[in-house]
Parts: sequence; structure tokens; C-alpha cells
Amino acid sequence: MRLLLLFLVSVMTLPAQKPSYLSIDDFSEDWKVSKQFTIAVAEKMPAEFYDFKPTADEMSFGEQMVHIAASLLLRFQSVSGERAGMKDIPKTPTKEVALAWLNQSFDFVLQVLPKITDEQLSGVKFAVTFPGRSGDVRGKEMIRNMFMHVAHHRAQCEVYMRLKGIVPPPYSF
Repeated sequence: MRLLLLFLVSVMTLPAQKPSYLSIDDFSEDWKVSKQFTIAVAEKMPAEFYDFKPTADEMSFGEQMVHIAASLLLRFQSVSGERAGMKDIPKTPTKEVALAWLNQSFDFVLQVLPKITDEQLSGVKFAVTFPGRSGDVRGKEMIRNMFMHVAHHRAQCEVYMRLKGIVPPPYSF
């Protein structure tokens, strides 16, 4: 009984550790799936519809795809400190150009993500102003934001496809 009591007291005095919900390896796997799914969406849209946009105020399908890619290159370059080798963003991206940009950007993410340090994740890298959020954003917040940003724009592209009568690739994770 004394031994059990001693064990319980020692366990209760251990410092509480925060659980780690997602390792860098798991998160890298999520980015690989995001790349595959985004590329599948981009490939499924016929080249002649890359200039399609539902309204005048929206980006075209091709612009959406290049926007995903350029945003990834810019943000992961800023967080990691590594050069992404960005080129000028094409004004009217073709399917071929959009796919090249997407492949380059996701490959860059997958290359630098495992090398990003705790300091880079916790350091303030960005001053942002978005609806509902403004101020300084740490590296890890920006990386999470970029994951959601890709999903947001990819989903918009899936709606564009539906408007053209094209069934998007099935969702996967």
C-alpha cells in the first residue's frame, strides 16, 4: 500500500507535459496528400477552362491555382528563410504553367517543412490584416493558415468545375 501511495504521489508531482497532437512527419504527410489532391483538381479541369471565372470579381480557375502556389512559395520562404526561386506570377496562367507552379510550390513546402526550427515556428514573422484578424502572426500560425488557404481555394476551384459540368476528383485525406 505504501508503495502504491508513493507511486501516486510521484506521478502527481511530475511536470505536466503538453500533448503533441501532430508530429512534423504526420504534418508532412498531410501536405503530400494536399499536393496530390490539388494537382488532381488542377489536372481534371480542361485547359480551355483555365480562364473561366464565375463572376468578373473572382479569379479565374488558372489564377486560383497559381495563387495557391505563389502563396505557398512566399509564406514558406518567409517562415523557413530558404529561397524559393520565385518567378514573376503569370497574368493569364495556362494549365501547363499552373501545374508547374503547383508542383514547384508543394515540392518547396515538402523540402523545407521538416527543417523548420522551433524558433522559426514560434517567432513572429508576419503582420497581417484579415477580416476578423489583425496583428502579428507566428510562423506556426501562418503554416496552419496556409494549409487552410490551400483547401479554401481548391474548394473554390471545385465549384468552378461543377459550374462547367465537370465532376471533381473524390476527396481524400
